[in-house]
Amino acid sequence: MSIIDSAAQPSWCSFQSDDEPPAGTAAHETSWILLEVPGRWGRDIFDGEALGEELSERLKKHVADCGSRMLFIRRPGREGQRIDRHRFYLCDTRPGSRSIRVGRVEGPEDMLDLDLSAGGDVPGTREVMAPVPLVCTHAKRDQCCAVRGRPVAAVLDEQVGERLRDLDPEAAVWECSHTGGHRFAPVLLLPGTGYTYGPAETDLAVRIVEAELDGRVVTEHLRGRSTWPPAGQVAEVAVRDADVDAGIDDLVVDIDPDSPHIAVVRHTDGRAWRVETGTRPLPARSQSCRKPPTDAKAWVVESLTAL
Repeated sequence: MSIIDSAAQPSWCSFQSDDEPPAGTAAHETSWILLEVPGRWGRDIFDGEALGEELSERLKKHVADCGSRMLFIRRPGREGQRIDRHRFYLCDTRPGSRSIRVGRVEGPEDMLDLDLSAGGDVPGTREVMAPVPLVCTHAKRDQCCAVRGRPVAAVLDEQVGERLRDLDPEAAVWECSHTGGHRFAPVLLLPGTGYTYGPAETDLAVRIVEAELDGRVVTEHLRGRSTWPPAGQVAEVAVRDADVDAGIDDLVVDIDPDSPHIAVVRHTDGRAWRVETGTRPLPARSQSCRKPPTDAKAWVVESLTAL
């Protein structure tokens, strides 16, 4: 379902990428840090507009030193503007170590005192027993994410939010800052697993979250699992699309150390596949509504062989 006026579509970056395969386009991050920051975000969350220049620089360095990536989050609608303490989530996407932990701080500056690395020990946090779906709505970064993402976040919250909160009161649907790939808006990220989707209109977004609740992975418009680099993302999607029965953590990807385009996907049941990937050129397109068209490429599967 989409509510966008078709007359406005041609000039938007997300409508110029209908021919682009999404697999291999997710950000490559093994861990995500989510910090509740209501109000306006700058074009970059660390540009000083939201937190001030000094704190932004210190927090940016701290997050980088911990080997993680931070996103700002807020609840959809007016609820997102009213908070007392700042909620944060520490999300480890690695199979075997996967977890979401939640805590609260009085202010963003308190994050500087926490170990934000994957698997870090942060006193006062606890594990969250349900997903925390994110929909990018970062208006200052790109209009596609804002205009197309906000309705998805609202409907997703309406349709699955109560089920999430029944499983864990700390679980919720969130709007988030830029995750990468405006041209795939609306973008949905499940930070506890790293699975990233786009475009994910409302009906698909609901199905994706419901599948994760059941331990399943939807492959429609799946950009990849952020745990893996692009070739690994493409390889995993290819194996899942080959009618392989696999739950969320049943597949682990290893990249050939001698060839970054070759991946081996291993199933917990002992099966394995060698996937050779490559890229092909695409017609020039805008990577963002703010940028002119540039050369583009798509990730493709050259071969898939059972081992």
